[in-house]
Amino acid sequence: MTGPAHERRTIEYQPALDGVRAVAVALVLVFHGGATWMTGGYVGVSVFFTLSGYLITSLLLVEHGRTGTIALGRFYARRMKRLLPASLACLVAVAIAAAAGAFDEFTSLRRDLLGALFQVANWVKLWGDDSYADLTNATLGRVAPLEHYWSLAIEEQFYWLWPLAVIGMFRVCRSAAAVGRAIGVLAVVAVGVAPVIAAVWGPDAAYWATPARAGEILVGAALAALFHVRGPWGTWSVWLAPLGLAVVGWAATTWPAGSGPAYDGWFGVFALASVGLIAGLQHASPLRSALSARPVVWVGTISYGLYLYHWPIFAVLTDERVGVSGLALFAVRLAVTFVAAALSSVLLEQPVRRWDPAWSRPLVGGALATAAVAALVVVGVQPAASAPVAESRVDPAVTIAPVDGTLAPLATIEVPASGPAASTTDTVTDSTVPAISAVSTLSTSSTEPAPVAVPPVSRPVRIMVVGDSTAQFTAAGLAAWAADHPESAQVTDASVAGCGFLRTGTVPTDGAIDFQGQCDDLLDDRLPALLAELQPDVVMLMVTMRDVEDREWDASEGPISPFDQRFRDRLLFDYRAMADRLVAAGVRRIAWVLPPHPIAPFQGEQVKMLDPARYEVQFDVIDEVAASVDGAGGAGGAVQVLDLRAWLEAMGGTRDGGLRPDGLHWSPEAGYWVAERYLAGSLVSIALS
Repeated sequence: MTGPAHERRTIEYQPALDGVRAVAVALVLVFHGGATWMTGGYVGVSVFFTLSGYLITSLLLVEHGRTGTIALGRFYARRMKRLLPASLACLVAVAIAAAAGAFDEFTSLRRDLLGALFQVANWVKLWGDDSYADLTNATLGRVAPLEHYWSLAIEEQFYWLWPLAVIGMFRVCRSAAAVGRAIGVLAVVAVGVAPVIAAVWGPDAAYWATPARAGEILVGAALAALFHVRGPWGTWSVWLAPLGLAVVGWAATTWPAGSGPAYDGWFGVFALASVGLIAGLQHASPLRSALSARPVVWVGTISYGLYLYHWPIFAVLTDERVGVSGLALFAVRLAVTFVAAALSSVLLEQPVRRWDPAWSRPLVGGALATAAVAALVVVGVQPAASAPVAESRVDPAVTIAPVDGTLAPLATIEVPASGPAASTTDTVTDSTVPAISAVSTLSTSSTEPAPVAVPPVSRPVRIMVVGDSTAQFTAAGLAAWAADHPESAQVTDASVAGCGFLRTGTVPTDGAIDFQGQCDDLLDDRLPALLAELQPDVVMLMVTMRDVEDREWDASEGPISPFDQRFRDRLLFDYRAMADRLVAAGVRRIAWVLPPHPIAPFQGEQVKMLDPARYEVQFDVIDEVAASVDGAGGAGGAVQVLDLRAWLEAMGGTRDGGLRPDGLHWSPEAGYWVAERYLAGSLVSIALS
């Protein structure tokens, strides 16, 4: 369709669509700022996707209607001038900050930088094997500086491929109407494919994979094609705008952060709300006037910069560095983000966009600039380091000291004449305790509990540790101690980051990290085989945060906290089931550790995990399980509780940052110290009881 009336159509600037951008970026900023009432603010990204599909397709169809072709070189040059300068500036800033040590806690930063630079960040996240340190940072609520580039990568992949697809459709279909129908079919297919991807490849693919998110973009493209051929809908459609905005607001405030429709492939259907908003703004209305207000439009014009810069700024400006938290910290982050985006727009983005050379020069310049930044990243940013406990995440059953099949069975372990109860009160001289600088500031007053002595045994006691990341670090300390005392104990670490014993429900703050899947694989598949093979004398269970985070079992019920009786009942059921399973597998003794509360610099939603009352609910449940679970043959006392928290409090170490540098996990020296003074003797004594 290339007649005169069709050729007169153009894509006019609509200030209200910049207002839509402002709304979308506001949702993302508030969501990333940790507002508890906006758990689904990530839908702002979906609004961006649909709006981009609408605008880019409109431009392509108008150009083809006017000229009969699409100038690919000019299109790519315009996109490069629009997107690349600010993106490269952001990446250079992050690379320099990383080289200066600002992000040393993130082990995959070089990979993330290169993925963002070459516009494949979403696939890097989907295919990447996050290190243990990355999972720990996610647990602590810390943010890596380039987590948000996955969405930019999806848009950029669309920009590279969509013009080629439109040209191909015009060659096959020959008319704008036929091309419009083809785009509509593609949109329907893409929307339908997303839930299939979620069902087959899981929630990560549903959230990050380009094919799963293409439906949102193509729904916007289909609207552009429809309007290109038939024009906007009548004035009746003005009511679609407030309705669409209401649906967007509803999703932003009710969809959970780490589960629900977003991870089940329903973003394509949600895009209909964005389409309604765009379609309804084609006619004058109070909402269009509000979204066309100058301050709102200004936010929309710098929304790309706001989205680009906000995440690394949020990552750098932590409460530790700024000295404030909560709303005050969010206000500081927001102010710095707006200043950065405004300066970027005035000093960098707008001058480059006004630059109007031959189309080849921006492409060549962009390629050279990308290569230069890649060289900076490779030279200046260290590659991912191997975390010391990372191997146990791949194979959680790392046997630190292999079990010798010739060892005497448990029944023949020689118990000292004084008996196990007496042995736990024996003392050792200070000379037997390594001098650990990390804990040298602890008090040495006479009120400290005496170190728990390790009873003599005729063969090493076989200890297996099961639990989350705090159990992993504790197991590392035990294993180091056992390596120095091979006659007393052997330690097997069967822990996985984020693995608790509350097996049902979902944790909204997990996001796309599949903590539960890894835990299920360990507890259901690998642990039974390990128990049969290693026949541990005592299994140590330890979980800190995982089992006291808010959980959602049912959408109608919503997330509930440990203070809700329903939560406690489910925790008790699963904890008792865990103990029963171990007893049924032949485990004679279970040592359930009560860990110290976190003192970590949590961000956003995770701040609530500093509340000691949450852990008291868990400890009370553990005590109840210990009193009710019988051992093999009906013998009592299968579960014994080790109150590590109380012991550490008596030592004056619960607030000692030298013991737990990140506020949650032991340093290597502290892990050894805890094993030497308390856990090793306690666990061996329990095995003997």
